[in-house]
Amino acid sequence: MKKLLASYHEFVNRSFTSYGAAIAHRPFIPMIFGIIILGFFCIGLKNAHKEANIEVLWVEQNSRLLSEKEFFDSHFGGLPRKESVTVNVKSSLDNALPNYGEAMDALTDAIKPLYNITHSFQIDGNTVELTQADVCERPFAPTTLAKGPAQRHNYLAWGYRNVSKCILDTLDALQLFPDFKRSLYDLPADWGIDRFPCYKVTPMDCFKEGKNVDYPEELEQLEQFVAFNHTKAPLSLLIYFLESQFLNFLCVNNLQSTLNDSGLYTTEEIDQIVKDIKVALPTFASWGYNWRRSYKEMTSPEILDYFNGALKFAKDTRASLQDPLVAHCLLEKKPCCLAWFGGPIPVESTFGSITKDTSGNITKIGAIRWGANNFNQNHPLWIEHLSKKFGQTLTPKAREALVVGFEGLMIDRMLPLRIGKPGTNFGAGEKYENLQLQFNMWRSSEDFLNDANKVPVWQIFLSAALVALYSFWAFVDFRNPVHSHATLVLTGLVVVGFSVVSGFGLTAAAGIKFSPLAASVVPFLAIGLGVDDIFVLVTMLQSFLKDKTIQSLSSSALPEHEMSLTAALAGPSLVLTTFSVIGSFFISSISPMPLVRWFCWQMGITSSLHTIGMLLIFFPLMALDAKRAKSKVVDPSLWTCCGLQSKQAENTSNTTIIQNGGGPSIQAVGASTTTISKLIAKFYAPLFSSNVFKVIVAIVFAAFLGSMTYLGFWKVEHGLKLSDITVKGSYQYDFAVVTQDRFPTYDYLIVTRDNIDYPRFQQQFIELFDSAQKNLSYWNPSQPKVRDYSWLANFYLAMKQTNNLSYPIPEKDFYILLKQWTRSLIGAFSLQDLYCYDTSTEEQTSCLAQPNATHWSVKGSKVTLIAENLGGDTEPNLDMIRATRRFADNINAEYFNGSKSIYVYGVPYLLYEQYLHSNRNLYTVVGFALVGVFLAVLFFQFSITTSVIIVAVLLMVDIEVYGFLYVIGAKLNSLSLVNLGIVVGMASEFTYLSRCFLVIDGTKDYRVGKALEWTFEPLLHGFGTQVAATLPLLLLKYPSYKLYYFGMFTTMGIVGFLNGFVLLPVLLSWFGPPTLPHATAARGAEGELVRAPKSSSDDAPYERSPAPLLRAQK
Repeated sequence: MKKLLASYHEFVNRSFTSYGAAIAHRPFIPMIFGIIILGFFCIGLKNAHKEANIEVLWVEQNSRLLSEKEFFDSHFGGLPRKESVTVNVKSSLDNALPNYGEAMDALTDAIKPLYNITHSFQIDGNTVELTQADVCERPFAPTTLAKGPAQRHNYLAWGYRNVSKCILDTLDALQLFPDFKRSLYDLPADWGIDRFPCYKVTPMDCFKEGKNVDYPEELEQLEQFVAFNHTKAPLSLLIYFLESQFLNFLCVNNLQSTLNDSGLYTTEEIDQIVKDIKVALPTFASWGYNWRRSYKEMTSPEILDYFNGALKFAKDTRASLQDPLVAHCLLEKKPCCLAWFGGPIPVESTFGSITKDTSGNITKIGAIRWGANNFNQNHPLWIEHLSKKFGQTLTPKAREALVVGFEGLMIDRMLPLRIGKPGTNFGAGEKYENLQLQFNMWRSSEDFLNDANKVPVWQIFLSAALVALYSFWAFVDFRNPVHSHATLVLTGLVVVGFSVVSGFGLTAAAGIKFSPLAASVVPFLAIGLGVDDIFVLVTMLQSFLKDKTIQSLSSSALPEHEMSLTAALAGPSLVLTTFSVIGSFFISSISPMPLVRWFCWQMGITSSLHTIGMLLIFFPLMALDAKRAKSKVVDPSLWTCCGLQSKQAENTSNTTIIQNGGGPSIQAVGASTTTISKLIAKFYAPLFSSNVFKVIVAIVFAAFLGSMTYLGFWKVEHGLKLSDITVKGSYQYDFAVVTQDRFPTYDYLIVTRDNIDYPRFQQQFIELFDSAQKNLSYWNPSQPKVRDYSWLANFYLAMKQTNNLSYPIPEKDFYILLKQWTRSLIGAFSLQDLYCYDTSTEEQTSCLAQPNATHWSVKGSKVTLIAENLGGDTEPNLDMIRATRRFADNINAEYFNGSKSIYVYGVPYLLYEQYLHSNRNLYTVVGFALVGVFLAVLFFQFSITTSVIIVAVLLMVDIEVYGFLYVIGAKLNSLSLVNLGIVVGMASEFTYLSRCFLVIDGTKDYRVGKALEWTFEPLLHGFGTQVAATLPLLLLKYPSYKLYYFGMFTTMGIVGFLNGFVLLPVLLSWFGPPTLPHATAARGAEGELVRAPKSSSDDAPYERSPAPLLRAQK
């Protein structure tokens, strides 16, 4: 086994020494080859693509969420584009609004202009316009309600006009109410409804003033007040009451007779017209705002009491399909918060910074908000709407440009109000000067991600300049300019930069998208990591060039011996540390988050190309610089002050030559050639001969490890809030601060897949909604009830009104009636919740089903639910996710044979899914990284003991950095989790020390001291350049880069350096393995050097012959 081990190490060292010697002879061949390779990969930059979609960047790829998202996106285009505007007290986020009426006035004035925006753009050279009605989620008015003269298709509009006129004429003819003036009331002759209002939720919807925002004139005409019998009532309510309760549908029957007599319509068509009008009567009666109270007539305490009364009434009232809540509100004149069409709204979600008393009543509201959804650009219903509007189907890119452009106009309208610009009513001395407006549009997150994706050019140049200055200072030598290597190090920085650019190119060529981390973090980190190797290589070469004994072996300017020794000593460690860094990045890329996975892939690729650059380009540059020094030519960076040629280059090593037929031993070469190395040799290295010192070190590091373990595993929080990653002072940041903890309500969805037989499972769906209401009660608000928001309840309501059918609908009639419903007045309110499918073509089809569409079916649906008690903290969201998923899984097991027929989905799942298994991902990433380093160390150093010690120290470093997350204010999330995996690779730089320890002969304490002399200074400089390279990250706008990259990398650098050069030497002096066999026998790289005769010319062959063995003087 010993022979095998010796042969292995002999092979490794011969490989590196041979490469070093070959480079010394022919440096330009590998250099040109390396330049060609890196240059070729740069071509890939033409394929570069950036990604700023937070749904893509932040969704785990190995969880159930991925398939759920894919199904939802393919059937419903994606989540709606959420828009929000808030109003709070300017002096404090948590103070109560002093005047709730004034706050609602301010919110109304702020959002009203959003509904008047017109977005003009070009399609095929023609200018077209898009309005808020085109982009917002809303029910599309059926063509039967179209405004204009009576035609066959708009029968509901003219039929309702006819019935309305008939009822008013009848009321006038009966003369029951003397105060009724017939001439004052009527619908216009062309009355109809071409568009319905957008879906929205505001506190104003509880009051009459809700109609002040996005309420078409045609709807206002429906609810014009009619005075009679010393009272007044909305026109639509009066018509419904008189026709159904007093006239017994006299006017509808008269219309039916007229249509029969006309001969223009078939019996089936007339029956459908009559049914639709009878449905329209109670539907229109429930619409509108005029029957509600006005908050302008109320004080702030009265408004608060009204809100509480509405919530309590909704909670206590047992409404049903046949007895909707709006009927109680109208007839009993109770406080209610309803949408314009009479449906319940989650009004409590519009309240922020609320406090409640012990009975659950709200006692304070600190902020209010408007919330609305724009259609996702890929929603089938919106695609269909645009196709009809523009006469063509737009590409996904064109549709996205439309909604993003429109939201840009919305942002432009809001920005002056947010900053209190004069003339906005929010300026100093104006009506709302004490109120602060904040807002957020769906594109806002993409805007700051796109901004973060911009290359921080001047910060990168600053990073390079700082590293260059540091490197120049570290290697310039004015006293001995021949042995100054500043130019070599600066040229090495160019190689590092070349590798970084090539890494970007290969990343792009591989189809990996650039995330915000690509431009804003990768260059700084790559520069810092790359310079470490340069410092180690140049420091060792410098020592060999100054050593008298090495120089005495040959009078030739050819640096065979120096390059062989440098390659032998530093080569294996260079490859080992590089493999460790590369391995840690690629292993960390198992992170399921695309944002960090792409970052890790890019860093792994860049590190790999950096290795190629070091071996093929920088090694030859070292050989050329060594040849310069041996020729006594001054460092080019000093030519202006020191001239071209030096009289004599001085050597500083103090060694003697001992002839024993062996080779020069590495420990004989003088390392103490610089001030730092001398100080290490004189003061620091001798400490490791003292057991007292080593025991103290062990105790201190054990205590430090224990305290960091406690902080890491018990105190570090999980999560990443929007305010953690946005720029302070930006509207995105301010909105996040206002909403993430003060508006603790979000919506989510129950989604049904395409493997459900909807006609057969009707009863199960109703039980599903009721079960959700009961089992998820902690998160469900007082209103709306789960069933209230379901498309199936809407369908049953329509069937009850038109066909007097109760659920479940007979299976054989289900799709026949559902097709009729999709084109009806009531069905229009639920079409966005369905995915419709042609079973013959197996393709998506319009949900506005044609009567003769025999293969039409539903292949997916969604129902919106509201979850309270969430906010921006991680744990409440995780509790909700676990509970709702457990509920969905139980329903699947009970009703759908354990299949994934239903699932829950929404924004909280996208943002918080990763934290369900943060610990598992952490252990996986760090564990695999440690295994990778263990195998790499074992392969290149072939010492199990050394591998175990290195991995133990790396694990300690990782745990200590984990604990430091709490100290620096960071949290465990995908960013920090991957960094903890990267720590393992980055901290492995101290394997240089273990490598030196293995090849030096002597006692363990002596070997530790010599290893410190060799490696302390270059790795100290490496740490310095890492800090210098990442320091400009502090100048980036985004706080997450400062905290999770500069903060964490600086922490890992300090902690890794202390463990590597304080604790590791102690462990090696106690438990370190013996010297490698080839080093003890003075073979390996040194043996290769011995076999080289003294050459008189650069072209002398590299032959083998005996040479002296060097031993350090004691």
